[in-house]
Amino acid sequence: MEETNEGAAPEGSTLSGTPNADPATDTGAYGQPEVQYVKRSAVPVIIGAIYSLFQVLAVLGSLAVVMGGALLASFADEVGPDAAEAGIMVTVVGVLMLALSCVGVYAGILMIRYQKKGIHIALGLLALGVIMNLIMNVAMELPVADGMAGTLAANGLCAVLVAIPLLSAGISEQME
Repeated sequence: MEETNEGAAPEGSTLSGTPNADPATDTGAYGQPEVQYVKRSAVPVIIGAIYSLFQVLAVLGSLAVVMGGALLASFADEVGPDAAEAGIMVTVVGVLMLALSCVGVYAGILMIRYQKKGIHIALGLLALGVIMNLIMNVAMELPVADGMAGTLAANGLCAVLVAIPLLSAGISEQME
């Protein structure tokens, strides 16, 4: 007596059709998931490079302020009695500017490396710039609101430009 499988394909025939496997769960050869490569956006690199270049200019300006304060303090005898104190204050402000500018260069480098932390640092530095402008106006006995509209407009524009990678969902997902 011969046994037959009713649902089996007869010998010598070829199976055709599509398998019932779900393509979403298909892991490919050797059980590994399929790897898809997505080209990263160049926007964070461009913004980070521009931000870093402007911060390098700020580093150079800070060095000039530090040197100017040191020169003013060294020539205090020839300039006047208050020149030594003013020179020390200018030097201290220059060193603070230098430190913040170096942090800005670091933030730009982080942006170039697709790290969101660089954008957060840059936005914090822009906010700190507004606060320092207020402090400098008070220290120089100027009206507090003097020049604040321009400062807020400039820092707001820079903040929007720096935050573009965070505002765009496609770019934000590519960053760490």
